[in-house]
Amino acid sequence: MSSTVAEIARSVLDTPPACDATIERLQYVASYNWIEGAKPTIAVPGLPPLWAPPSGSPRMTPDSGTRYVDQNAARCPKYPLEPLFRAVRAQNPDFELSDVDIITDRNNMRKLLRFVEASASDSFEIKAEIAGEKTLLLTRVEEKPKEIIKGFRGFGHNFEKKYTKGLVGSTGHHRIISYHFGGMRVLLRHETDGCVAGVLDSNMSGTKSDDVDDLSDRLGSMFVSQALESANDKVAIISTKTRPIGVESTLEIKTRAARRPLLMEEVAPQLWFSQTPLLVVAYHQQNRFADVDPRNVKQDVRDWEAANRNNLRKLAFLIQKIRQAVKEIDGRRGVVRYHGGSAVEVISDVRTRALPDDLYSLWEALDQNKNRIITKCNEHPAVEPMMPSQSVSNARLNNYDPDEPLALRQATGAICTHTSTEASASYSDVIERSLRRGFRMIFRSMPTRLSDYHSLCRILQSRQVDVLAGRSLRDIMSDMRQGKDDWDPDERHRISGFKSIARDSAFRLLYGFVLNLPELCDRNMAFNAIMFVVSHHRIFKYKTRWMVREAFEERFLMSRKQREGLDKWPIGDPPCEDPIQDAEETTTEEETYDFDSDCSE
Repeated sequence: MSSTVAEIARSVLDTPPACDATIERLQYVASYNWIEGAKPTIAVPGLPPLWAPPSGSPRMTPDSGTRYVDQNAARCPKYPLEPLFRAVRAQNPDFELSDVDIITDRNNMRKLLRFVEASASDSFEIKAEIAGEKTLLLTRVEEKPKEIIKGFRGFGHNFEKKYTKGLVGSTGHHRIISYHFGGMRVLLRHETDGCVAGVLDSNMSGTKSDDVDDLSDRLGSMFVSQALESANDKVAIISTKTRPIGVESTLEIKTRAARRPLLMEEVAPQLWFSQTPLLVVAYHQQNRFADVDPRNVKQDVRDWEAANRNNLRKLAFLIQKIRQAVKEIDGRRGVVRYHGGSAVEVISDVRTRALPDDLYSLWEALDQNKNRIITKCNEHPAVEPMMPSQSVSNARLNNYDPDEPLALRQATGAICTHTSTEASASYSDVIERSLRRGFRMIFRSMPTRLSDYHSLCRILQSRQVDVLAGRSLRDIMSDMRQGKDDWDPDERHRISGFKSIARDSAFRLLYGFVLNLPELCDRNMAFNAIMFVVSHHRIFKYKTRWMVREAFEERFLMSRKQREGLDKWPIGDPPCEDPIQDAEETTTEEETYDFDSDCSE
């Protein structure tokens, strides 16, 4: 029986906690196209329609027939989120779903933002469920996932058919992206109207010509292979054998009557949530469109973000409250409901699950690992992490977010965090100490929270501290090797390595990963460097190995082979000894992995 679990009033959101109300660390994850057929079938990776306008201004006929309101629900009425997960597993099997805080369609975010803004009174429902330890699944709900067009409903659909060329048999292109927003990692699905030719041309396998018509013809007649997955109870998957299309080429199409100009604030939220950079606004007069071209609106969207930062903070706050309310429901499934007024309700509803049973296994491995870690942590209670409260360069650290989700195992919140007696020191103190004694001191002074390192690295960058000192990734690797002990065959004794140089370079590695610096963008070389760090526990202490691996996994997508290679060198449980112990402690034991042992792909 359904019952109201929480009522979240708009006024409660008026004082949201400080957070970065912007989108950071945008990452393309997967894409797919719906393919017309009797069985639900998607083509992965997907291909958006190519912008290929006709010559002249042909006369258009108004839209008619059936149109999709929510194609995912229309084709997968029981599990509308299923194709999202099938596409991610097919295209990006190493993607860590356990690190994600919210999985949703863009449409849900727009509805919640409109509630926050009080800009619309339309009713809506969104199904909500917690998967694993913390992941909030939001399933879009529409009264009718498809409808028959009655009367005049504009030219949008027919305009897209005339001005773009797409995959044969495709009825829509969907993209899945990941980013950080408001202290949460978001996995978001959205439909894309098209893409421009230049980037598409360079990304399509076997495509060399710059001729738009030729490219469109080949795109339209592209061969897709036989279905890879055809079980009766699953969405079938077809491989397109193409490379993914970058977000920088994607576009949104809007059609309007010439007498009704489109205001940027009407479309900016949609573009912002999906980070779509190009907009086509097509005005019609007497059934014809003229002077239609894609326009780069990135700056317009940034301006909208700046003007709406407070509402975006409120949105993040609302989502966090929804997630907490759903966690308190027996069965952890409910519905977010709004029927006008000044509040949304969270109602318990355990009748249906968001996903088929096999997809919940994506979280089970994490839960098992988390339980093992909790057992260890209960033996050694954690100390509260560092909470910076002083100023750095006379500026308050307003971007500090203690709730920012962490990568890898720390995302579960089950890792023991041990800090030094300087745990309450400000970032400024940590930085000043590292400048006096070496960057390795940062690992000793900071807790094992990647969010803290993000803040500290941004401060180092803003203060123009030359952390890399002109070093390339290859130079950093060379410096880290200096930490290895050597053996003098003549004197028959061990020659101690330069551990301080190696440990300073380990922080340089983390710094480059966190700030996504171009000097450290080679994934395979970076993997070899990280492998050296995690496999040499006599050189690099626990916190160094933990944090450098965390930063690497956040920055790069690893292959299964690479992950297996890293897992051969478990970092172990949080140390319970005094973290201020001598950082130069060494033994005669040597690890076997070196940069010459290349496990990259």
